[in-house]
Amino acid sequence: MAEEVKEQTISLLDQIKEVVKAREQRFRLGMAKQRSYEQWLDTNLELMGQLAIAENQVAEQETLLRELTVRAYNETGSKQPAPGVSVKLFQILDYDPKEALKWAMSHQVSLSLDKKSFESLAKATPIECVTISEEPRAQIATDLSKVLEEKEVK
Repeated sequence: MAEEVKEQTISLLDQIKEVVKAREQRFRLGMAKQRSYEQWLDTNLELMGQLAIAENQVAEQETLLRELTVRAYNETGSKQPAPGVSVKLFQILDYDPKEALKWAMSHQVSLSLDKKSFESLAKATPIECVTISEEPRAQIATDLSKVLEEKEVK
């Protein structure tokens, strides 16, 4: 029995050593990766700056395109006012959460307001404390270059 415990202890100590070695290797490789990444960033600092500027420009241009698309929808009523863009209508619920909770409790829906369930119910059944409106939101095609190519062919 003492010999079996001794073997288990040796085996356990050997495994502890293996884990220590594996962790040290992981640490060394992680540090090498970090150094390599930092060198890459230093080498590509200008590229990263240009990319950040380009990402901001795309965001600004897409925001303007969405605004123009919604404006065109409001003027024409067309949900596809131009190729590559469309408008989807989203229901917007406006209500006082306190009034909604009162309603939910009086209708024995819940003891606390489950917003998701309440809004699903409010969309399906009129509730006196809820106003529903539609909000148009512009959608932009992922690949607008295809739209431009199609326009040039016509």
